[in-house]
Amino acid sequence: MNIFQEVKERVTAKQVAERYGLKVERNGMACCPFHNDKHPSMKIDQNYYCFACGAKGDAVNYVAVLFGLSQFEAAKKIIEDFSLGIPIEQPKRKQNSGFKKIEKVPTKEERIQFVQKKIDGWARDAANVLLRYLRWMEFWKEFYKPETMEAEWHPLFAEALQNESKISYLVDLLMFGTGEEILNFSGMEGRR
Repeated sequence: MNIFQEVKERVTAKQVAERYGLKVERNGMACCPFHNDKHPSMKIDQNYYCFACGAKGDAVNYVAVLFGLSQFEAAKKIIEDFSLGIPIEQPKRKQNSGFKKIEKVPTKEERIQFVQKKIDGWARDAANVLLRYLRWMEFWKEFYKPETMEAEWHPLFAEALQNESKISYLVDLLMFGTGEEILNFSGMEGRR
């Protein structure tokens, strides 16, 4: 059994989340710490899943994402913070045989293909996140619709009305835009 299996057998995602400050309700729901969550949308028990942003994983993954650690560093942190007493072995390094390994230098075309695959994967992932957000907005428009014209609008109803067309445009751009349009979108992402 490896270090990750041992940690996951002894500690649940819920225990880890509560240890690091997340308030989990009795029904196992909590406000997701990985996005600006105002209403509990994360189900957390042995593992966790956020119905709003799609974040999911186990105890080790939760700590890794929460603190920006590698999986190994997250497992070490849990072992130390929960005093689990699991021995931590450093990965064994291969012995140098004295010969220098010659690595093939990728061609320009191979580098372009590699970058294109990365961009395509990023665009697909971003479109999936935005599509999930659109589905939530559709739900919010129906569920939080005011009973009368004079009734106060729920913030999620207002958010859905305000953002739906912009998010639809971005989904279309990511799914059907040219490579240049997608690159321009990815460059704008941090400046919004």
